[in-house]
Amino acid sequence: MRDMIKKLALLVPAFAIAASGSAGARSEPIRALSLDVSEEAGRVEIQLIALSDRAQQVQYNVRLTGSSNANHSGDTGIPAGQRQVLSRLVTTYSDKWCAVVDVTEQSGMTYTLKAGDCS
Repeated sequence: MRDMIKKLALLVPAFAIAASGSAGARSEPIRALSLDVSEEAGRVEIQLIALSDRAQQVQYNVRLTGSSNANHSGDTGIPAGQRQVLSRLVTTYSDKWCAVVDVTEQSGMTYTLKAGDCS
């Protein structure tokens, strides 16, 4: 029994090292902006959230469609390590809704965030 405990004691750190190594090897860059979506009873609210590992300038264009359309664009500086809500849009919908956010970060990286029934 003691031999089994010793073997387990050696394996646990090995698994921890292997797990941390695979998690550390990211193929996608960390994005400064993300979407937080709250949907309930024919109403959707989206929040554009900034949380960056470094201070930087970001440009964004948010479009939310449902029973009505809403747009918001911005060009703002965001601090490192501080969560901020950059935009908050709300709409009602009967069948479908779609949120699309085009983002350009200071580094030149561009990406699109989507939520809902976007085609």
